[in-house]
Amino acid sequence: MEANISILLSVLEDICQKIDFKSKRGAKPTYSMASFIVFFMVMFLKRIHTFKGMHTYAQVHYHTFGWSCCPTRKTIRVRFDSLPAVLQILIAEVANSFALLGRPFRFLCVFIDKSVFRALGGIWHTKHMQEGVVPHPSIDTEASWAKSQYHGWRFGYGLHLIVNQNRFPIAASVATASDKDYKFIETLIKRIHLKISIIVGDRGYFCADVIEKLKNTYDILLQTIKPFEESCKHAIKQWYNDLILTPQAQWLYRSRKSSIEPTFALIKELFNLTDENQLPFKGLNRVSAYLLTCTITIQFMMYLNHLNNQTLGNTTIFRTSF
Repeated sequence: MEANISILLSVLEDICQKIDFKSKRGAKPTYSMASFIVFFMVMFLKRIHTFKGMHTYAQVHYHTFGWSCCPTRKTIRVRFDSLPAVLQILIAEVANSFALLGRPFRFLCVFIDKSVFRALGGIWHTKHMQEGVVPHPSIDTEASWAKSQYHGWRFGYGLHLIVNQNRFPIAASVATASDKDYKFIETLIKRIHLKISIIVGDRGYFCADVIEKLKNTYDILLQTIKPFEESCKHAIKQWYNDLILTPQAQWLYRSRKSSIEPTFALIKELFNLTDENQLPFKGLNRVSAYLLTCTITIQFMMYLNHLNNQTLGNTTIFRTSF
């Protein structure tokens, strides 16, 4: 275990040093950002989700993460709550760094999708939501409803993911389930757009204004299977409608599901989120911290598999290493 943690720490420390996280002035923090991210990776692989449980584990194993002393429970909680903004940047920068390692991690054409995860606690029915009535204190009032292709209606949060053709995560973002998919594309590509030419998504990512902006501003094609409507006045309407009917575009769209769905499956398998299992945290910020940590964990699982000449999606060695 310690050998793998040492590798992860070394790689993450190098990447973090290249990023300006706009930290507050003052003394250097006792615990580096990279060490805490690796710590949370291990916690979630071990399915330790309470801050009390994390503190108990850290009291025995703090030296494993390069710490000279054990962080307090409050420090663990504060560092966890600060993760979302950090990880959204870091996941993209990890992808940029790993792209230099060779074909498995490179990306030019990428695939985007959302998977909905069940909120922790009770279900907040639409009727009660509209009336502003919370019938049970266990309900996560920041979650919302969305329809899943496989599970029907779900109350929870959506993980938006961009992956390459080898299922390697490139960028990620978390939102409540009902938020429109296309709203997050620009945020997702902010740090990777120079390496991307084509983004392939389902109908939920179709938005005429977004397609036109990506083409004109970033020279990126956002391809879905949905055409522009006849009444639409956008200048690229005919060009786009003709393009998505070409054999090449049809082939790319068919490749989408086999590229991105297995990545969601890996996250659900490794972190016990399959079927109707609920998220272990409430609220958008903590759910974001958790799901983004899960995503960067998949990135490093694939990295370690690459180093060991294993299939990128092999979870066996990684699971037993921690």
